[in-house]
Amino acid sequence: MDMRILVPVEENRGWDSPVSDEFGHAPYFAVVEGGQVRIFSNGEVIRGRGHRWEEILSLGPDVVITREIGRPAYHVFRNRGVRIYLAEGATLREVLEKFQRGLLKEFPAELAHEPRHH
Repeated sequence: MDMRILVPVEENRGWDSPVSDEFGHAPYFAVVEGGQVRIFSNGEVIRGRGHRWEEILSLGPDVVITREIGRPAYHVFRNRGVRIYLAEGATLREVLEKFQRGLLKEFPAELAHEPRHH
């Protein structure tokens, strides 16, 4: 089964995109599926039609790999069967390699924070 993996990133540099410290406010979202990477700008995904997490879910991830996530998004994603992992590594490539080798930990629920409203 092929998985669709979503990782928030800071720049659109393909596999070398630096992983973002943000989730919903990341400048870009990388979607990896079948060995291919597609990168969407935050503005392409977040159009203000509802909660950020709803709009991010529209990308159809099976897995999210992130450094941080708000509590509401965390619970909605988990309830929809999306697995969430804690990002370890500087770039999209490093994070994906660690994920494929089973080295990433599931994102701990206690690290999910209260939503931030900018």
